Amino acid sequence: MPSIKFVRTWWPRKPGRRRCKLAESAFELYGIFGHPLAHTLSPVMQEAGLKAAGRKGFYLPFDLTPADYRKVLASLPRLILDGFNVTVPYKEWTARSIKHRTPEAQAVGAVNTVYRRGRQWVGTNTDVYGFCRALAKDGHFRTQGKKIAVLGAGGAARAVVYGLAREKAACILILNRHPERARKIVRDFQRLFPKTKLQASALVPGTAKAALNEADLVVNSTSVGMKKGDAKLLQAVWLPRAGTKPKLFYDLIYRPAETVFLRQARLKGHRTLNGMSMLLYQGAKAFECWTGKKAPETLMRRALTEALQTHG
Repeated sequence: MPSIKFVRTWWPRKPGRRRCKLAESAFELYGIFGHPLAHTLSPVMQEAGLKAAGRKGFYLPFDLTPADYRKVLASLPRLILDGFNVTVPYKEWTARSIKHRTPEAQAVGAVNTVYRRGRQWVGTNTDVYGFCRALAKDGHFRTQGKKIAVLGAGGAARAVVYGLAREKAACILILNRHPERARKIVRDFQRLFPKTKLQASALVPGTAKAALNEADLVVNSTSVGMKKGDAKLLQAVWLPRAGTKPKLFYDLIYRPAETVFLRQARLKGHRTLNGMSMLLYQGAKAFECWTGKKAPETLMRRALTEALQTHG
């Protein structure tokens, strides 16, 4: 992986200077910014896509401290990248720094994909697309008219709630340990989606148990469960048994493949879905934003699956 020195030396261009001829004619260069990035599988997926599409390209992880990423944002007009992704904790920062944003990015307040249109950088949020497509295609779930519980109120939750409301969910209850953050999502989105009932509540036993009983879909949008030793997000006794009407429990985490949240639901007889397919579809959409070509999803999925089997 390039060092920070490489980044500072080769990315910014002086005003009026042409881009490096090698960068223009020999290969395309993409990347992902975040901190930490040891877990990311985006390089595996995107380089497999570029190769399958017959494009000479590289996709590099750039694990930057907040101070260094701020310098990247300040140098946007001079970056030689052809496009890039952004992950935790920089999605909201990027949304505030990119002048041109798609409606999804503006509403969600987070940017995870940045692409060029002429001389302009455009920020979008492909998490919305990735979440909704995974839910429909891999989760076999039709959102319209359904009751949904969303755990968490961060940037990922905003993308999830936006997508669910756009798909005409009947009711979305946002549960968070700090309910004011959940209430802010309600205030921001209720006027955009007046036909969907949005509610917010603290993630406490009584409310959580009632929500889990009533919901058709339960989504974990938090990072709880990603690390060994994480506290349980829910207590098993809060989850009802599936009976003849199993619910879908959807965790945005893809590593580990089965979190405690999903295992608890599976043992109660419910259907489960992890975040790998969302990762795939949001990445495929980013690929299309950058290249203008259809993403080779099958080969990108295979690369992700093999990487997960190899590294766990």
